[in-house]
Amino acid sequence: MMRPLEGIHRVAIQGGVGLALVGLSWSASWLHVGVFGEVSFFPLWLGYILVVDAIVLRRIGSSLLTRGAWRFVGMFVASMPLWWAFEAVNLFTENWRYLGVDHYSSVQYTLLASWNFSIVVPAVFETAELTGTFGFVDRFRDRARLPAFRWMPLASLTAGIAMVWSVVLWPAYTFPLIWVGMILALDPVNHVRGRASIAHWLQRGDWRPIVSLAVGALICGWFWEMWNQWAYPKWVYNVPPFDFLHIWEMPLLGYGGYLPFGLEVFVAYQFLMGLVRGGWSWDRPGEADSAVTLLLPIAAGRDLVDSDD
Repeated sequence: MMRPLEGIHRVAIQGGVGLALVGLSWSASWLHVGVFGEVSFFPLWLGYILVVDAIVLRRIGSSLLTRGAWRFVGMFVASMPLWWAFEAVNLFTENWRYLGVDHYSSVQYTLLASWNFSIVVPAVFETAELTGTFGFVDRFRDRARLPAFRWMPLASLTAGIAMVWSVVLWPAYTFPLIWVGMILALDPVNHVRGRASIAHWLQRGDWRPIVSLAVGALICGWFWEMWNQWAYPKWVYNVPPFDFLHIWEMPLLGYGGYLPFGLEVFVAYQFLMGLVRGGWSWDRPGEADSAVTLLLPIAAGRDLVDSDD
């Protein structure tokens, strides 16, 4: 843990840099300031991530960035294949499309899109960890437990794969299932391989990380949609029969998809990290508020040993 004075200085500097990035990039995006306006998405969200990380650091004395800079950078890298997977699914569902990208070559578009997609994992994890520092999350410490039947991982995997394939085969009718299918397909793989998993938390009746991830993704969703509204390039949606009561470009019911999306980001990240031979050399995080103790494995890539287990 860093000394209090060091922590205050770091919070001030990091938070200031983050706010500056948000202010400049947000203005450039909405005012359509030439090339900077077109490429402002990444610096805008990098600023958001730095600000949220600084707030978490101030609240608990530890954050994703301070617990490992290379691990933090790795989250940006892991985000790219994760969101490209959703782009592949969208080839079938056609639920969203991008405006203002026609003048880019295929190479330019791929590079710019990958750069922008890289913020997804760190943005969701940072916001989830911030959510976990608030007292209301502790109310979900000891809730209903998921029975640990032997057949459940296989049943979950089968159901998840069936949902994903249904989206590919009948996208007009089953497209909402993609936001649940990936969770059901990948989480049992993570669980069986001994990685941090939603199933493990549910079997212990500890819903705190689940609530924090869901709420964190919903908060990110609000900012994604708000900052997209007057940006250019931007995205627009096509989600019949839910295409009504828009808040920004997103239909109201569409925000419900952000709740499972937080869990989807988590299981996909754990799955990707499991593909790295031996994983990374994760250090144990320092002391933290009890509300986020179970969230720390999001950064560490594995469950901590609970003192009461």
